[in-house]
Amino acid sequence: MTSLRVSYGSARDPRYPLAADYVHAHGRVARLYDYSPHDPAAYLRRAAELEAFPGDRDRLARHLVAYGERLGAPPESLAAAARLAEPGAVVVIGGQQPGVLTGPLYTFWKAAAVLQLASALRSHLGPSRPVVPVFWAGAEDHDLGEVASLVVQKPGGEIVRLAYDPGPGFPVRTSVGFLPAWPAAEPLLRELEQTFWPTEFRDRVLDLLRSTARASANLGEWFGRLLLHLFGAEGLVVANPLEPEMRALEAPLLEAAVRESESVSALLAEAAETVMGLGYPPQVDVDPASANLYLYRGNERVLLRRRAVEGADVIFVAGTGPEERCLTRTELASLARSSPESLSTNVVLRPLAQDTVFPVLAYVGGPGEISYFALFGPVYHHFGRRMPVIYPRPSVTLVEPAVGRHLARSGLTPEQALDLQTLGDARSRYLAEVDPVGIDGLFARLVHSVRQAYAELIPSLERLDPSLLELAAKNLGRVTAEVEWLRGKAWQQHRQNCREAVARYAAIETSFRPLGDYQERVFNIFAFLAKYGPDLATRLTGTPLVPADLKVEARHRFIHL
Repeated sequence: MTSLRVSYGSARDPRYPLAADYVHAHGRVARLYDYSPHDPAAYLRRAAELEAFPGDRDRLARHLVAYGERLGAPPESLAAAARLAEPGAVVVIGGQQPGVLTGPLYTFWKAAAVLQLASALRSHLGPSRPVVPVFWAGAEDHDLGEVASLVVQKPGGEIVRLAYDPGPGFPVRTSVGFLPAWPAAEPLLRELEQTFWPTEFRDRVLDLLRSTARASANLGEWFGRLLLHLFGAEGLVVANPLEPEMRALEAPLLEAAVRESESVSALLAEAAETVMGLGYPPQVDVDPASANLYLYRGNERVLLRRRAVEGADVIFVAGTGPEERCLTRTELASLARSSPESLSTNVVLRPLAQDTVFPVLAYVGGPGEISYFALFGPVYHHFGRRMPVIYPRPSVTLVEPAVGRHLARSGLTPEQALDLQTLGDARSRYLAEVDPVGIDGLFARLVHSVRQAYAELIPSLERLDPSLLELAAKNLGRVTAEVEWLRGKAWQQHRQNCREAVARYAAIETSFRPLGDYQERVFNIFAFLAKYGPDLATRLTGTPLVPADLKVEARHRFIHL
């Protein structure tokens, strides 16, 4: 099996300034986190803390083995799940809501990084410390619009957006893990059959997608089966928080969150002020009345908010109008203890729920998650905990062979192509260099001549009637607009004459910055597997994403296929 070539760039996503500083200038934000990912000794200290992990390791391991068996996990995954029962076992974890076909590429890169970081930490911590890679499939999430969309590039280069439709009868806040996989996914897969490249691998990939969907009771299971197909043989374990056994393991945190609800809100507000004081926008909207919990009404997640009642217990309210449900703190705490599956954490408490269930040594997170964690330190400390080491998810762009040839012919590096401004400037320079008539100069001279002629005309018009000056100005505007229209038509024809080069630049942009975003946030791994073969997943998983010395490489990776 041939290895894939990797090159590097220094691209940074400007949408997440806090996360960028976490990686590139950690000292600016170090006070917001308990550990630095740049310090290999941090993992040793965190592992020592986890010696006192109070969770039920045996129960967790039994559940994850049983859940893995239900999803058809390979032996390597089941063995890894069983190791969670061993004393001193720790976890490297990452998570994502169950996007259709695993969602955008960053889910693939996150899972691969979880595996590689766990492997590096086994060497770092020594053979006596089991390090288990886990992926948290966030099936509680109710943002169907975010998980149902699938963006694919057709063979002709056109980008199309397909969507999974669960069918009628599902409330808007239904957790995606309760939505059906089959037959709801069948129309989407039929569309993919017409959209994927017609290669020798296409039918094999589609058969996999259909068989796993048919075997899955819901989107959460389908997501888990696909992850295990991609990474199970490497030892990845999949956890689904919607599973009743998982929710039972979260019960202590859920009950504590109810009893400490006001404190959590106050600490979150203070943390947001701290983050803003450092010059960053908080990634989480702070609602002072939010309980940071949801109550399930059937399969629907309904936000819980506090409503203080003078002279009585604090009242928590879910819903509005005739469907409103009110519970006292005592009632809600009792529900958390006796029926934890009735509750669900929001983004603030989800990491704490995760750390209640698992002995989390390190969390692999994207830039948004790194920004979330900046607010969570005081909440962790309030519950007597420290947050895990947050390891930045690698940022990756796949460079397809044809696109690599386009880059070489255009004289661009992958790093230059990733920047829309640089790519646009390169395209403009090329078109200007091969312009046979000098379109811009030609029309600039024409506009200058027209303005000069009008300037000579105006004194005569003013002698006739000063009111003609306003008409002359409007007329000049119309004439120059017509000239500008003609200039646009000339450039359109020039681009048509250079259509091969224009198509080359368009192909680069579509691959590197589809829909104006990064490739890893738009395209899906199975489109690449259908085009280049299912074994590509194994080759990509084996491509170095996490250095053996655990150093954070603050670079963008380009993997050349």
